[in-house]
Amino acid sequence: MKSVKAYRYRYLILLCLVLLIFSVEIQWLNLAPVGRVANRYYQGQLSLRYASPVDLLSLTYLLVFVVASIPSSYLLHKLGPRWAVWIASGLIVFGSMTKWLYVASLSAVLFGQFFLALGQALVLTSITEIVARWFPIRERGMAVGITSASQYLSLAVVMIVSPMLVVTRANDPAWGQGFERMMSIYAVASSVLALIPAFLIKDNPPTPSSTLQVPKSQSFRTSFKIMNQNSSLRGLMIIFSIGWGVLMTLFIKVDEISALLGFDDSSGFLGIAMFAGGMVGAIVLPALSDRYRKRKLFFVFCNVCSIPGILLLVFCQQIGAVLLSSEAIALIGASIVGLSLLASIPIGSQYAAELGIGISEEVIQGLLLLFSQASCAVILLISLVATDEYSLMVLSTLAALLAASMIGSSFLKESEMIVTEEERLKEVIEQEIVHLQ
Repeated sequence: MKSVKAYRYRYLILLCLVLLIFSVEIQWLNLAPVGRVANRYYQGQLSLRYASPVDLLSLTYLLVFVVASIPSSYLLHKLGPRWAVWIASGLIVFGSMTKWLYVASLSAVLFGQFFLALGQALVLTSITEIVARWFPIRERGMAVGITSASQYLSLAVVMIVSPMLVVTRANDPAWGQGFERMMSIYAVASSVLALIPAFLIKDNPPTPSSTLQVPKSQSFRTSFKIMNQNSSLRGLMIIFSIGWGVLMTLFIKVDEISALLGFDDSSGFLGIAMFAGGMVGAIVLPALSDRYRKRKLFFVFCNVCSIPGILLLVFCQQIGAVLLSSEAIALIGASIVGLSLLASIPIGSQYAAELGIGISEEVIQGLLLLFSQASCAVILLISLVATDEYSLMVLSTLAALLAASMIGSSFLKESEMIVTEEERLKEVIEQEIVHLQ
């Protein structure tokens, strides 16, 4: 038996991570729920044939993460968590204030968004490292789960708050008013939330949080080689990335989709419906997957359930003409899509970790995040060229991608080590006596 100390300060460290995630993620999609207002506000500022201002701002986060994630990991390991958090906080504050102070200029807002995207890359790549330094093994799964949940909760917040701050009723003479006020509120909120961790963060606890020696992480090149020898893990990475990319594309274009499906106002109801269903699915289905020790079954189930959801969105107007209404059918479809795809994220993450024997979990989760962001960027770029026939092409293309994912998921092999994090490290956990400090 070996004793380790778990310091209460670790909860402040966890709070720092949550606040950083909130501060940077609310700046990602805060314009998506009021996309029609934002696009009108910046109309004519950039001569782009396909992309709208909201698309450009959302795409900035995705492309910058794909490029900056590996350098961010290097910077984290070179300078340590405290310097990484200081730099990230500075980038978030600078980017947020730039977007507010120069809100009338789309070029300046894009400039600020670029710095926010750099901050996001630093924040997301630092989560696993900081949690491993401060939390005993038995608490690490919980800590990472809280940070992951805070990402999606922050996106849910903007889906609710943004339409509340801007006049979005279609027939209101004041339509569009409140946009500058909304940007100022988000800027102040992001800046305050980002500055708090800069004062609280510490590199390490006084003594190590665990007796487990963390193995040296493989390089991305080595990890790719191992993945190429594991067809199921390789396939899972692709399927997971497609599902995540489709889900985020729906969130990014939620207001444009709402308009095309017959929603007169930028109310954010479609995005809220997706998150409502997603919260239920993300809680229930992973728990059932643990309970019955079936990863493939529940991952395939999530992919299968996404098909009727996306089809209800595609054909909501036709179905709504004979049953309920097009808006009601669209909301039902959105909730099903959210339930299935948001639930597939924690299941798929654990599934990949169990399939990826020989690759550290940190590298697997990093690759999942990298591929998912890249997938969303590609899907979004493709969707930009289909603006004129949006409802016929983009939603149908997303449905086809989900159908391909459903078929592909059936060929994956089941995990050979379906265990919870605590069970996987049971021997080490039993050898550690944790003393609270």
